[in-house]
Amino acid sequence: MRAARLLSENKTGRLCAVTFTRDAAAELKSRILDLCGAREAQRLAVGTFHSIALSQIRRMKHLEGIKLLSDGERLGLLRRCYSQYKCDIPFDKVQSAIDRAKSKLGQSILPDTGIEDIFDAYQGLLATERGMDFADILLTVVNGIRDGSIKPLAVRWLLADEFQDADEVQAQWVIEHGVAGVEVTIVGDDDQSLYSFRNAMGYEGMQRVSQLLVAQEITLPINYRCAPNILAHAASLIANNQNRANKAIKAERAANGEVHVHRVADRFDEARLVAAAIKESVDQQWVILARTNSLLETVEAELLTQGIDYRLSGGKSVWDGVVGSALVGLLKSLQSDGWTGMANALSVCGIKAELLNLDHTHKSGEQMLEKILAHTPENDVRTKKLIEGLQRGCAEWRKQVEDSNTTLAIYAAANWLSQNMKADRGKLLKKLAIVIAKLKGSLMQRLNALTRKAAPTTGVLLSTLHGSKGLEFDCVWIIGAEDGNLPHPDSTEDEERRLFYVGITRARDRLEISSSLEDGMESRFIREAGF
Repeated sequence: MRAARLLSENKTGRLCAVTFTRDAAAELKSRILDLCGAREAQRLAVGTFHSIALSQIRRMKHLEGIKLLSDGERLGLLRRCYSQYKCDIPFDKVQSAIDRAKSKLGQSILPDTGIEDIFDAYQGLLATERGMDFADILLTVVNGIRDGSIKPLAVRWLLADEFQDADEVQAQWVIEHGVAGVEVTIVGDDDQSLYSFRNAMGYEGMQRVSQLLVAQEITLPINYRCAPNILAHAASLIANNQNRANKAIKAERAANGEVHVHRVADRFDEARLVAAAIKESVDQQWVILARTNSLLETVEAELLTQGIDYRLSGGKSVWDGVVGSALVGLLKSLQSDGWTGMANALSVCGIKAELLNLDHTHKSGEQMLEKILAHTPENDVRTKKLIEGLQRGCAEWRKQVEDSNTTLAIYAAANWLSQNMKADRGKLLKKLAIVIAKLKGSLMQRLNALTRKAAPTTGVLLSTLHGSKGLEFDCVWIIGAEDGNLPHPDSTEDEERRLFYVGITRARDRLEISSSLEDGMESRFIREAGF
């Protein structure tokens, strides 16, 4: 609203608005122009931090010819350096350490000499090939403004949205523009700072800009989304975080919503409860939220079984997960006698990789099973028994398929897999077998139907809590609210509390929260929120 007013009330001067994703930038531009009129579009520039900074770089003659690497090219370059220095640290940790170093200003200290060597080699290759990765864009512009080789944006006003997600370099880019005389407005909610793992500074970053630019702080205290009792629970929860802005958010709405907390036996009871509630509440918009994508697999399987339409927000389908892909791969191998699906199924049953990776050029699945038996030590009784059992099973299941007893073959193969893989995955596997068995057609027609089915654009949304930020729904169900899961040990308690706060405040009218006895104690956040 402030950006639109500035453009409307001042007939000269340009405004630049920045945020973090292209979709958010498009939404921000649309909202500003809706308020001030399309006639002001020529005085408005909206984009991501990186796209706006890249436009600054492209105006500089001394940087002409610099190539921006795609993510695939960047990873390829990084892997070349990783292979060259034979670092003992896993590649993903090396990548994270380098990303973290590039999100900071000045001399960044890397945690290990081996990573430092890879970093130096990587930067050297970038320079040699006149390349630049995404992190280099903002670093180059900040350093360029400081030494005078790059000019700040020629704008009167700068608006930075969702600023709680800014890292150190992004914050400094905003500060440099403020120091250069641009009037800066930062907008953010420190209680929704969820990305410290991506080096976001949260409240600290907002304070840094405010203090250095001697900013006036304005609190927007009205929540237009949540029913007042839902908002009250969220406020009670987040008050347990100490380092946050002082604000008292009030609900604009008057009528209370529905709030329920459930304690169930296990994930499958939880999924059945979710599905039943969705079926009972027609014409209501639902989202199911979880701390991780893997927790959503059980709910997805139940929705498939019940014939309830759903869509995924990012993440993989249950068919792409460990259990789903193992079952589908095994069934495909029945039809084609291929090795890949059979090998993946054996892998989840604990067969060693060196046996599965034996040379299998031009060999069928059946031939590979014979080869593995020949290479298995005599004292490895479990492996021999498992391979021999699969040989017998494949022969029987193929005969059932040939005799048009396809459903029987599906259940039999799933049963063999559930008996030999981890016990906690057996229930999910049997659920998925029921879904495939209910489909019509030959075995391959059923399996193809799983992958060819177009993703619906409506229906229940399945999302992680991180992925739900910025969205809102009539009804929200947060599953997996156990200590050890939410809060999760991989993050700080304050950030996990903010994550739960974000989940609660996605709900307009109805909030359901559930936890499983089998998976741990009820989350301490439920008590803190006053449920």
